[in-house]
Amino acid sequence: MRKENSTNTINEKALQQYCNAFKTLSLITGRWKLSILFKLLKTTASYSDFKHLLPQVSDRTLSKQLNDLVRDGLILKNKTKISSIYTLTAKGQKLEKILVDLSEFQVQD
Repeated sequence: MRKENSTNTINEKALQQYCNAFKTLSLITGRWKLSILFKLLKTTASYSDFKHLLPQVSDRTLSKQLNDLVRDGLILKNKTKISSIYTLTAKGQKLEKILVDLSEFQVQD
């Protein structure tokens, strides 16, 4: 956790205030967030679906990434008696073109 008055924190707040691209990237950065969002572009998914899709991710990290996406309004968590089902929100669906473009982009060596 960074200090509230550190240069990094101040710079990040300034970028988020004035740069929409930075604001958007800050919502989807995280090792597993893109994979989670791509899965939800096609279908709804439960926590166990994500564990199957991403077996190498720890429970703690997966929970944190899912909770971050819920907090930021990109996905919705619907609790059932058996499990939680995740879906994209309207805000999350607006990322579809960006996500598809990112998946098609290839860096030349």
